[in-house]
Amino acid sequence: MKQKNKDNPLNNEVDIFGAITTPFELIKETLINFCWGFMGNSIVIFMSKEIDALVFLNFLMYYMLISYIVNREKYKTRLGKFIILPGSATLGAFCGYKTAQFLSSMM
Repeated sequence: MKQKNKDNPLNNEVDIFGAITTPFELIKETLINFCWGFMGNSIVIFMSKEIDALVFLNFLMYYMLISYIVNREKYKTRLGKFIILPGSATLGAFCGYKTAQFLSSMM
């Protein structure tokens, strides 16, 4: 069992909408879901613009992230199922769409 550092407030357990978690875990999973949405939508833009190098790199990063997501513990609370996953993935998808458009226009 891991011993948590009690001096770091990011490692203290909190109850958010019935989910017992740490702020560190919450931030980590939010960022992972954001990146999942970001990379998933960036691929579409790069494919439509036929920028093969970016499509390849994006696929590589996307499937590396998918391997983590598939093997992580399933969200069991309303917080994870209805807020963390869809909220951060949607925001990431929109940011990926806009960022990929910008990068494509620069090339």
